[in-house]
Amino acid sequence: MGIAAMLGSPIKRREDPRLITGQATYVDDIKLYGMLHMAVLRSPYGHARINSINTDAARNHPGVRAVYTAQDLKGVIGNVPIAVPLGHIANGMGVHGPLAEGKVRFYGDPVAVVIADDRYTARDARDLIEVDYEPLPAVVDVEKAMQPDAPLLYEDF
Repeated sequence: MGIAAMLGSPIKRREDPRLITGQATYVDDIKLYGMLHMAVLRSPYGHARINSINTDAARNHPGVRAVYTAQDLKGVIGNVPIAVPLGHIANGMGVHGPLAEGKVRFYGDPVAVVIADDRYTARDARDLIEVDYEPLPAVVDVEKAMQPDAPLLYEDF
């Protein structure tokens, strides 16, 4: 059958029977020996200072293997590159770890992670982490963000 004959013709998909009957395997269905689960605590603010993070209750929750904040990863995990003005990377600007340190700069910025035996334990322990935020002004309009008195996400810039 040529390509021209196939155009406009229905093609039977091989995966449909598995999907329709619920027999398909998804990534979420995979269970490996010794597998752990991670839950990420994300910022509810678009811009805020992190005054403190208390992870004691999460660390002591049964089934939790580890809880990490930016302080825990300092010097252990490398930095995540971020966009910075040309020439500023050499000055140390644009350095950002995988977890927010001292300040969150967008809604959903990762603040802490919990590693646990199963997904439910990880989520429950994540919810036990207490973060003291000091909300800061945020700008959601590009024109207003360019004004001289606009709040700064990165003071170094």
